[in-house]
Amino acid sequence: MYTHTIKLEKLTFFGFHGLNENEIKDGQNFILNLTLDYNTANNSKDEIIFFIDYTELYFLIKASFKEKRFNLLESLAHKILDDIRLRYDAILYMKLNIRKPSIVIDNNKDFINVEVEYKK
Repeated sequence: MYTHTIKLEKLTFFGFHGLNENEIKDGQNFILNLTLDYNTANNSKDEIIFFIDYTELYFLIKASFKEKRFNLLESLAHKILDDIRLRYDAILYMKLNIRKPSIVIDNNKDFINVEVEYKK
């Protein structure tokens, strides 16, 4: 068996997730970073059907992100990771970090991060 890692970094999506009224009404950008480990058989074939297609993975993340509005980033992260896990059986580990770069609290900017991990 081989273990492969895919990293999708700095994915930027606009959405209406959050608890604050302005987040729900006006929306904001979110930045996502995903690390995903998965197994493949000892396969020397150079064909995408034997691996996880990172373009397909990107569009799955985007669809999960936009499917429904969440109050909590943790709930959004669970939705995204669950959708990925259900699509790909070979996954061993995932870590998803979601950032809200535009939120400001007490003059602090770009500091909100939520990270959720999944381990098989």
